[in-house]
Amino acid sequence: MYHPATAFEEANGELMSAWILGGSLALLTAAVGLPYTWYVRRGTHRCAAGLRAIAALRWKELATLVGQAMQQRGLRDFQGHPGALHPGSRLLMTDGNRRWLLSCKHGRAYRLARRHIHQLMEEMDLAGAHHGILLTEGKARPDAQASAARHGIEIIDGRRLWSLVRPYLSPLVLVQIEAEAERRTRLETLGVAIFALVLAIGLGAWGDRLEAALSRGKGPVAAEASTAPAGTEADPPASQMSEPPPLPEDADIEAFPDEATLQLYRNEVVRSVSQKPGVGRAYWLTHHTLVVNRTGSIDAIWPLICAELERYPALRAVRVQLNPRPGRDEQVRWRQCRVQ
Repeated sequence: MYHPATAFEEANGELMSAWILGGSLALLTAAVGLPYTWYVRRGTHRCAAGLRAIAALRWKELATLVGQAMQQRGLRDFQGHPGALHPGSRLLMTDGNRRWLLSCKHGRAYRLARRHIHQLMEEMDLAGAHHGILLTEGKARPDAQASAARHGIEIIDGRRLWSLVRPYLSPLVLVQIEAEAERRTRLETLGVAIFALVLAIGLGAWGDRLEAALSRGKGPVAAEASTAPAGTEADPPASQMSEPPPLPEDADIEAFPDEATLQLYRNEVVRSVSQKPGVGRAYWLTHHTLVVNRTGSIDAIWPLICAELERYPALRAVRVQLNPRPGRDEQVRWRQCRVQ
């Protein structure tokens, strides 16, 4: 017999599973995304804001910061050439024995290429410098990195330049940079939280449809059961009307059988349960639902049903629909021998 409570309980179980899945994925997204955003992305935003602040400086201000940083590396302005060697681009410094030429491509749009390395080498020859350093708020291309490595030229670009001059920026500028980085990080954190919430709600709301799409093969059988008149028993699937082939007596029961073997196990369960006292008929409504038309009490037949199901590890957790006894005002009951 089909009862409305049957469909409700089954759909409710699938829906709850979808909500649990959605909530779990949302928690995982938040657990990974929020720390990553706050601790990793925040550093990226801080660096980007710092490079924007450096790019907004005049060359003279940047030259002062670079000069202070280079003094920590043992370099100082070369006598006779304090500050810029050529306005707006270069510094000539010395470590006491050799000259160093520092060239800056001032601006975040710069993409250093091999030609910039060759240009610096020519300027080093003119200045009598033995070493060169090329700085930019932009990025150096791989060909520039390779050429610089071959000729002993150091490239300080992007994040490295930010790390170099950061200790020498004014406190006010650093506060502004930190505020900008925190603002962008908070926006990304909010985005991660919203995405996690949408993920949970989306999977939960559409979980029943996803479940229906994945189990389309079960639909026709369930539909036939739902159209059965009230107070009558739904007919079992046509494939189970004929006597199923018996399971060989010497067959080993597999914990993880293939589909063909699992079908043999289902057939054997139907055969055995149908022969138990207090059972009128047993059949499979779906691959995961065994229907039992009972003539005896649930307390009497339930241990017998579980004894058969628990012989097969793959069937121990199937749902059992216990239909009411004929002529009795009883409800359909759902049970499981084991819960996985």
